Amino acid sequence: MSFRRVEELDDNFLREVARDEGHRLVHVFQELPSPLKMGVKVDDLDLNPAIKQALKRRGIERLYKFQEEAVKSIKSKNNTLIVAGTGTGKTEAFLLPILDDIIENPFGGVKALLVYPTKALARDQISRINSLAGMVFGVRALVFDGDTSERDRKRIFSMPPPILVTNPDMIHVSLMYSNDFKKLISKVEYIVLDDMHVYNGVFGTHVLYVLRRLRRFIDTKPVFIGTSATIGNPGEFSKIFFGESARVIAAETGRRNVMYHVMVRSVARSKIVEAISILRKCLEHDMKTIIFADSHKAVELIRRIGLRYGVDIKVHRAGLLPEERKSIERGLWAGDIKAVAATPTLELGIDIGDLDSVILLNIPPTFSKYIQRTGRCGRRGQKAYIFTILGDDPISQYYENFPEDFFNRSLEPIALDPTNDEIAKVQLLAMAKDMPFRLDELNEFERKVAYELVRNRLLRSYRRLYRCSREGIKYLRQRMSLRGVGEIVRIYDIRGRFMGYREMPMALKELFPGAVYLHGGNVYISMELSQFKAIVKKMPPDFDLLTTPLYYSEPSEFKEYASKEIYGVSVSYGELKVRDVVYGYVIKDFKSGAILKEEVLEKEYSYQFKTKGLLLEFPSNADWNLMENAEAFHAIEHVLISAGETLVGASLTDMGGISFPTGHIFIYDAFPGGSGITKLLLKRLKEAFLRAYRILSKCRCIDGCPKCIFSPYCGNNNKFLSRRRALVILEDIMFEKRKIPLVKSEISGKPIV
Repeated sequence: MSFRRVEELDDNFLREVARDEGHRLVHVFQELPSPLKMGVKVDDLDLNPAIKQALKRRGIERLYKFQEEAVKSIKSKNNTLIVAGTGTGKTEAFLLPILDDIIENPFGGVKALLVYPTKALARDQISRINSLAGMVFGVRALVFDGDTSERDRKRIFSMPPPILVTNPDMIHVSLMYSNDFKKLISKVEYIVLDDMHVYNGVFGTHVLYVLRRLRRFIDTKPVFIGTSATIGNPGEFSKIFFGESARVIAAETGRRNVMYHVMVRSVARSKIVEAISILRKCLEHDMKTIIFADSHKAVELIRRIGLRYGVDIKVHRAGLLPEERKSIERGLWAGDIKAVAATPTLELGIDIGDLDSVILLNIPPTFSKYIQRTGRCGRRGQKAYIFTILGDDPISQYYENFPEDFFNRSLEPIALDPTNDEIAKVQLLAMAKDMPFRLDELNEFERKVAYELVRNRLLRSYRRLYRCSREGIKYLRQRMSLRGVGEIVRIYDIRGRFMGYREMPMALKELFPGAVYLHGGNVYISMELSQFKAIVKKMPPDFDLLTTPLYYSEPSEFKEYASKEIYGVSVSYGELKVRDVVYGYVIKDFKSGAILKEEVLEKEYSYQFKTKGLLLEFPSNADWNLMENAEAFHAIEHVLISAGETLVGASLTDMGGISFPTGHIFIYDAFPGGSGITKLLLKRLKEAFLRAYRILSKCRCIDGCPKCIFSPYCGNNNKFLSRRRALVILEDIMFEKRKIPLVKSEISGKPIV
């Protein structure tokens, strides 16, 4: 991708948008066209003549270069990772060589397993897959997921299709409970993982284990194929994920015309009203547009406020009925629907056709997500527009001051932590439930986890085989989700109806008694919270309050794995325990965000978990008292996490932080067992220091504000913070601007989060 700053607006539509006095176009960058390189003619491909003829009947005379290379690589039985833009033909790239293999024996059982990260995406892709599979006589792909009827399952088991489309969750459950499924996949020769960038953090680590379990039941050595538009470390990631090296085939984005990327700052209206204002202008020019937001509440508000302004904006989010979502997707694809407000449900490869503009209510947490959300724009050959609305937060402020850092950055590496012992416990128990295993199937780390499971009577061994005990099966049933880790809190309404669940430690901060909890578009108040259960009460639709927890965190038992020094600051990476304690909460007005009051809970609610993270040992200022030092290091903790998020692709809840007045700061993975995100941060921590300094030095507030050091997840409601003192510490250690008496001491004092 090539971006060029636009100094003077040369586009009539943008000039029109700029005339609106309700906002400023802060920065405009132009992305130049990057057409895909063409490959050889179809006739020159090493494919069965029937497939070549079928391609030509579809009007395809030649493939793109990356498709040609992928076909050759897969036909040579190489593990292959295809990295190419959204809508550029990655499906054809992996499906053509698979069909070429299947054509020799289309009735020999399941030869290819196509794995999509979600059930919805798999079902969206099936018609496209079958339109290609139909090129080969007798070949048809079938879906196998939780919605597949019992009758259809029996048909699949008795007459296996050559291509089976599924998702990781279905594989996870089926390996444990279905011998028919194990037989079904025993002859698989190709395992395809589409949208591989989704497999990061906790979910990715779970799926890594699921793939290992799957291989135990496959007689041959399968070829692994992955696809993505956005992976920053494709070679390293595919080796970890597949368990062996893969050939990486990368292509350009495939833009056919100019794309304008615009950063907008509202002057006198809310971000939602700003988004609707830009949308109206797009609709006046008949532009098909999506507004992306990160929460259910935000997209529902966009629709409600849009109707007040006479704009009918459809909503696409999780929690809607599948037929509602499909109706919107079909309407977008056909052009009958021109405006949609969506959560990241439309971020994956669901086919909605081409877009003319995208409006982002927030800066996405990663550049990869930015590319995913905007990837369908500008593919029809016309100009396209991306509008990002800046907010009053450190990341928006940073990129407003340094836009080149946004547009010139590379895709973030994907974080995985295969040594997450909480995930390993679940997956080793599942592996034993699939089929008893021997210790020689495990690595050294996994053997230690297995021994712990035996000590806790969750696994039992007999004749060197490890089996799941009754207690182990019960443990498994409480932790079936691949998208979480840690203990599960089941949520019920006051009538006893089961509503869903949340994993600890987030459940502690969202479901304490008195907490406002959003679920399925409705508002609830938490009435009761115990170790495994929460009871909530539904509130009327016009209930306009929200809550944030007041809590403190205590680190303990830090065990160092690695260390380094940055600007004279000692930095260690290792394992630790974190104890979160919620003692109260803040009540705010939803519309204005104004604080109405603080409440103290009748008793404290706590949860302790093991994770991984960083320990930074700053020198404290001998001329300051304990509180002044505490304010400095609490601010440094906040700003380092904000800066780190821009470098490693972390979302706002991926990392936690704890600071001490003695200069000790912990930044840790916010998931039990660890997600690998702070290990990535360790590699780029020096750059994070520089960005943190820029955020602090460029802000013009008196001593701290939402644009520099405030955090929406601060357990102290953003108290005990000082931008000026944090700047003094960073300037001295990084540039030696002023010599202040700095001293190192043992960790002590009250922790601040």
